[in-house]
Amino acid sequence: MTLWLSLSASFILSVISTCFLITLLAAIYMSNQVLESTKTRIHDIVGLAVMRLDVNSHKKIYSEEHKENKEFEDNLKILNDIRGISPDIKYVYTLRENEFKDIVFVIDSDPDLTSRASVNTKVESITDGMREAFKNKKGIFVNADYYTDKWGTWMTGFATFSDSEGNFEGVLAVDISVNTIKAKQYKNIITISFAGLIVASLSIFLSIFISNKISKPILLVTKEMEEIQKFNIDNFIQTNTRIVEIREMIFALENMKKSLRSFKKYVPSEIVSSLIKSNKEAILEVEKKDVCIFFSDIASFTSLSEKVPPETLSKMLGIYLGLVTKTILNEHGTVDKYIGDAVMAIWNAPNNVEEFNLKAATAAIQCILRLKKLNQRFEKIGLPKMETRIGLNTGESIVGNMGYRERLSYTAIGDSVNLAARLEGANKMYATSILISEVTYHAIKEKFLTRFIDIVAVKGKEKGVKIFELINSKDKATPEEVYFAEKFSDAMNLYLARKFTLSLNIFLEFRKNGKVDQALNLMIDRCLVYERNPPKQDWDGVVHLKEK
Repeated sequence: MTLWLSLSASFILSVISTCFLITLLAAIYMSNQVLESTKTRIHDIVGLAVMRLDVNSHKKIYSEEHKENKEFEDNLKILNDIRGISPDIKYVYTLRENEFKDIVFVIDSDPDLTSRASVNTKVESITDGMREAFKNKKGIFVNADYYTDKWGTWMTGFATFSDSEGNFEGVLAVDISVNTIKAKQYKNIITISFAGLIVASLSIFLSIFISNKISKPILLVTKEMEEIQKFNIDNFIQTNTRIVEIREMIFALENMKKSLRSFKKYVPSEIVSSLIKSNKEAILEVEKKDVCIFFSDIASFTSLSEKVPPETLSKMLGIYLGLVTKTILNEHGTVDKYIGDAVMAIWNAPNNVEEFNLKAATAAIQCILRLKKLNQRFEKIGLPKMETRIGLNTGESIVGNMGYRERLSYTAIGDSVNLAARLEGANKMYATSILISEVTYHAIKEKFLTRFIDIVAVKGKEKGVKIFELINSKDKATPEEVYFAEKFSDAMNLYLARKFTLSLNIFLEFRKNGKVDQALNLMIDRCLVYERNPPKQDWDGVVHLKEK
């Protein structure tokens, strides 16, 4: 027997035996994984679903007569919508404890009306997850194993819910049939078995292609390193090579990519990408460049932090910062840093961005619109609203790597940055959401609706700058918004021309028509003062801000 034949026979026998064992173990493992993933999925579904319940109206449902009430119909519709999330979900229903500490049905969304449980029907099969849910009165619980009742055999998740005052109201339950789970397990077993059979059948040819099996992974690693140089680090190397040295190379390469992905979370990805693609090491290096600077901050954050627990506040802040960050990145901005609840971003650095002022303005408006939708979600689960203030300024800034050689930070500094930060804070004075500088205004005025608000000199500066409220894009602005912005701006120009009576008449007309606006009230007060006591001849209308 030749060495080639001996090696081939040994290799084939080894591969066939290994394939059989791996297939068997994989089938067992995947069956368990399907069960565990189903539990996790139920956990996620019931956790998200419970947030949609109208708990306060649910409290009003205590008998069969209440089935005719709007509260019952509204909550039943919600349960039906939840059941429609996935074809795997069989039943969705709510439970509560009655005065005798029995667990009873409240709303059952069973599409079969003949088998639907009535309000206050006692639950006969009390499972471990159900028991834990009513015992703890807070959290999400999934049964450890299947259970059987008169409707069938199920895997069920339970999520507790409370009213707006924190009083425990009941439990939302989601059932998935055991048949659905086992069907997936059988499908995986068949798939794995079929794959194992194919591998075993092809093992006879492995000895012929052994050299290819050695060179192919090495080629894959080489290509992956080229992708890393392009900063494409989100994909994973997939290879089934059993050569230890190559596996160690892949493991080391994946660890390097993992480190780069982590590094990317701390530093703007544009910076890291630029360094890797250019084969450069980060050094102290800056340049002067025209950029648009974005500052945002949550209004009355201290007050907000006193209303909610720290854990909840942390989650709310994470969702908010994620919303702002994604909006900025979608418009090709660079997130410079987070300063507590504040966000600083830059457009047109480090990479050049076409029409960067328009993109920055779009991002600012989208942040406000998306936050409104987020607040609607917060209100539904009894959380306070979050309001944000944004300042935008365009100008030449010093941008680049700053710090010292062992600790660098890519950022922007200069008067343009300071003004953007001050404009964010100035929103408080005018009760506005987005304030922009005159330079930014001229760059975007053809596409966006703005309102001339004032001329201000920020703290530390004597020279005044015109500031504008960014209202909306012109193609989405309402006729009322356009009229108010244009007439207000006309009144401001009359005010600066010392025609206080004419300016006042316009402002008062808005108030007469029921317009509620802090900037409007501010200008009415000023006009009244100057109408009685005209300012000096060198008056230029500049307001000196006292606060940052």
